[in-house]
Amino acid sequence: MEETFSFIPLLIVIFLALLVPLILSRFKRLRLPIVVGEIIAGIIIGRSGFQLVHEGDPVLDLLAEFGFAFLFFLGGLEIDFSNLEFSRNSRSGRNGLISRLKSPLPIGIFIFICTLMLSFLVALGLVPVTNVNNVWILTLILAPSSLGIIFAVLKENGYNTGRYGQTLLVSAIIADFGTVFLLTVLVAALSTGLTLEILLIGLIFIAFLLLYRFSGFLQRIWPVRRTLEELSSATSQIKIRVAFAILLAFVVLAEVVGAELVLGAFLAGAMLSLLSGPEDTEALHQLEAIGFGFFIPIFFIMVGVNFNGRVLFESPEALIVVPILLIAAFAVKILPSFSFRLLFGWQETIAAGFLLSSRLSLIIAEAAIALDLGLIDEALNAEIILVAMILATIAPLIFIRLAPERNLDEEPAGYVIAGARALGIRVAEHIREHREKVVIIDPDAERISLARGQGHNVVLAFTDRPDERATVHLDQAHTFISTDSSDDINYLNCKTARTFYGIDNVFTQVTDPSFLSRYEQLGVKTLSPTLDQGAFLGLLARNPSFYTLLTRTDDNKEVYEVYLRNAEFDGRSIRNISFPGDVHVLAVQRDGEIILPMGDTQLQQGDRITLAGTLDCLDEALRMFAVH
Repeated sequence: MEETFSFIPLLIVIFLALLVPLILSRFKRLRLPIVVGEIIAGIIIGRSGFQLVHEGDPVLDLLAEFGFAFLFFLGGLEIDFSNLEFSRNSRSGRNGLISRLKSPLPIGIFIFICTLMLSFLVALGLVPVTNVNNVWILTLILAPSSLGIIFAVLKENGYNTGRYGQTLLVSAIIADFGTVFLLTVLVAALSTGLTLEILLIGLIFIAFLLLYRFSGFLQRIWPVRRTLEELSSATSQIKIRVAFAILLAFVVLAEVVGAELVLGAFLAGAMLSLLSGPEDTEALHQLEAIGFGFFIPIFFIMVGVNFNGRVLFESPEALIVVPILLIAAFAVKILPSFSFRLLFGWQETIAAGFLLSSRLSLIIAEAAIALDLGLIDEALNAEIILVAMILATIAPLIFIRLAPERNLDEEPAGYVIAGARALGIRVAEHIREHREKVVIIDPDAERISLARGQGHNVVLAFTDRPDERATVHLDQAHTFISTDSSDDINYLNCKTARTFYGIDNVFTQVTDPSFLSRYEQLGVKTLSPTLDQGAFLGLLARNPSFYTLLTRTDDNKEVYEVYLRNAEFDGRSIRNISFPGDVHVLAVQRDGEIILPMGDTQLQQGDRITLAGTLDCLDEALRMFAVH
C-alpha cells in the first residue's frame, strides 16, 4: 500500500514560526532571542508538551536537516575575510611583532586555543557526573560561541564597527569555524578510526580552493557577468540558484568524504562570501530571507519538539549538571578573553568575555550529532539544550549592562584623512566647508607643520600600521580617506583602517588598476582617475544642478546623512513625517542596499537617511532623527 504523508504537522510548525516573532515583538523587554522562543514553542507542541507534532515525521525531518545545513551556510556568509588577516606593517623587530599580535586575528586565535585547553580540563572533570562517553565531544560542545547572536547584539548596540566590535566578531568566527572543523575530524575518527581515510576530509578544502579560483576567473569574464546580471530577474533568480547549487554540492561532497555536512555548508557560505561583491547584496539578503523565513525556524522548532524534558526530572543529578555546565560555559570563555586587555579597558574586556559566552545553534547541533553517535544520553542532550537557551538569553543582557555606553544620539566623530599632501589638504578643506569634523594624519613632521599652519586639525602618526597616536581618532572615525601618491601606501593605509580599526567607509584613489581587485576584497571604495573620469564628467553633464548641490559651499543648501535612532519614526512612512522646512529624503540605505524613497516607504531604526535642504532645517532634522 502506498505510504501517504500529512502536511498538518508542517502547517503547525509553520504557524508557530509565524506566531513566535509576533508574540516576542509585544514583549521587547524580555529580550528573548527568537530562536529561543522557537525552541520553547517546539517543546510545547512536542514530546514534552501536548504532542501535537511527533518525532520521525519524514517531511519535517528533511526540512529540519536542510535548515540545519542552511544555518551554517549563512554562518559562512557572515564571514568578512578582510578582517581575517594579520596587520602587516613595515616595521620589524620586537615592537613590530607586538603590534601585529595585537590585531583581531591573533587575539581571536589565542582565545580559541585557550578555550579549547580549558574546555578539555573542564570536560575531564565533568565526565564522571555527565556519563558522557567521549571527553573530546564535551570539549567541543563547550568551545564555540554564537556568531549570529554576537553579530546581532553588536549591531543593535552600535558596536559592529570599530576595533572592539571587529575583534569580538573575528573571535566568534574563529571559535565557530575551528569547532566545526574539529568536530568533523572527531566524527570521522570515531566512525572510521585514525586511518588514512580521514585525510579525505582535505578534499573538501581542495575543492573549496579550486572552485574559488575557477569562479574568480569566470567572474572576470565580462560576458559571464553580463549573463548572470541578465538572468537575475524575478523569474530566473540565477544567483539564488547558483547559491543553492554550491550549498548542495559541498554538502554532498562532505557526505562522500565522510565529513559532517555542517562543514560543507559552512564552506559553501564562505565561498559565496569570498566571491560576492556590492552588486550581490540583494541576492545575499534573499538567501537570508529564505533561510530565516522558512528552513531555519523549522530546525529550531523541531529541536524543541524532540526535546525530552522529562529526563531532567528523573534524577536529582540531572538538575545539578545544568548549573555546573553554565558555570563552565562562562569560565572557559571569560578567562581567555582577558587577552582583550591588551587593547581595551577592564570594562570592555569583561563584557567581551560574557558576550563570547553566548551559545545556541552550534552546541545544540553538536549535541544532536553526539546523541546520534551514542556519545551522550538523552538527559545530557536535554541539559545542553537548556544551557544553550539560558546562555543565549542572559549572556547578551550581561554584555549590554557591562559594556560602556555608546552615544548613539550623535554620529561617530568624523573623518580621518591619511596624508597631508596637496590632495589630502584639498579633501580636508572640502569636508570642513561642509561643517564636518576632520583630522589629517601624516608621519612627516614637515607636512604636518604646514597643514597646522593652514588651520587644520593634524596628528603626527602612521596610518599604514597600528599607531597609538592615531588610535584615539581612528577608533571614533566613521570614514577614512587615504590620499597618498603611492598605491602601495594607500593599500596599507586602507588595510589597517579596515582590518585593525574596523572602519566601514574607507576611500582612496587608485592609479594602478591592478589594485582594484585587492581593494574590492577589502571592501574599500575607490576613485580611479583613469577609469572614473568619464563617469564624473557624464554626471556633471547630465545632472548639473545635483552636482552643484553636492560641491558648492557658498550657499545655504546642503546634503547630509543621518542614522535613524529615534524609535518614534520606526515603521512610519515618509509621507506621514513632518519634515522641517524644505528638507527632503533623497535616499535610504538599509543593510547595504540603497532604497529610492517613495511616499509609502517605511523607515526603520538603523536606516542611513540622505537628506537635502537648507542648513538650519537640516540641523533640526538631524536632531529629530538622531535623538533617542
